Amino acid sequence: MEIQLKAVTRQNFDDITDLRLLDYQRDYIASNAYSIAQASFYPEMQARAIYAGSELVGFLMYVDLKLEGQPGEFGVWRLMVDLPHQGKGYGRQALQAALAEIRARGGVRKIWISYQPDNTRAKELYASMGFVETDVDEDGEMNAVLEL
Repeated sequence: MEIQLKAVTRQNFDDITDLRLLDYQRDYIASNAYSIAQASFYPEMQARAIYAGSELVGFLMYVDLKLEGQPGEFGVWRLMVDLPHQGKGYGRQALQAALAEIRARGGVRKIWISYQPDNTRAKELYASMGFVETDVDEDGEMNAVLEL
């Protein structure tokens, strides 16, 4: 099924906030409601609903790091796939779509992503897409970068 990233709207907001994770996965990522609120105050943040065909299957958010003094750099700050849709390759496809959307902005040199060091699924996914681990940040998250 083809994955599409779509805007978060009044029509899909409630459905996005109702997406579910396993209990232990909730420790890996901020809530979708918090992320959408955050993006509403910071125009450099782009919140996206992940659709497989016409079905909502996840949520993603990325940010332009220019205002943090890193022009040409972006960060993928959120990526989650709803519990019943995990293991179908939607996370990989959504991340590929997000990377394409970011690259289309032009002038992009680096894309950053971070994750909890014990999140082996995220580590394997990001490494398979070319992200290279750099360091552990002050919040204890592993940072990885994709240099373009």
